Amino acid sequence: MTNYPIIADSSALVSLASITDSNHQLAISLSNQLTKTNRQLVIPGDVFAETINTLGKKVSHNMAFGTASEILKSDSSIITEANSTIRQNALDKFQNQPESVSYTDCIVMAFADEYETKEIFGFDEVFRKNGYIRLGIDKTKMQSPK
Repeated sequence: MTNYPIIADSSALVSLASITDSNHQLAISLSNQLTKTNRQLVIPGDVFAETINTLGKKVSHNMAFGTASEILKSDSSIITEANSTIRQNALDKFQNQPESVSYTDCIVMAFADEYETKEIFGFDEVFRKNGYIRLGIDKTKMQSPK
């Protein structure tokens, strides 16, 4: 498979949905890039829930409902639930992270490992610090592991 999927984080999905978000325009641009290149967006179930909860609290339930509906009917994204292996991988990552890193962030990284990709559609610095590439932010040079 030459066109690896991109793993979504709620930081990008919230930015995409909320026009007042500081990263809204970047999220729109990156989303358009994904569409043009036919890259599938994998949304972990935990990320879907976190996105809808965040939008519901910070923007409105109406915005959260609309965003959830759009994601659910999208042909370019899939919502995938974590299996026990992914959850354990995420927990192993979580154990070694600073207090500011959420378990959901670790789920995103574990999904990236599962799908054998380094690219994440998300804006959190933790992804770069752990060797992942934030789509449109970090350089996409792939280096062999040392």
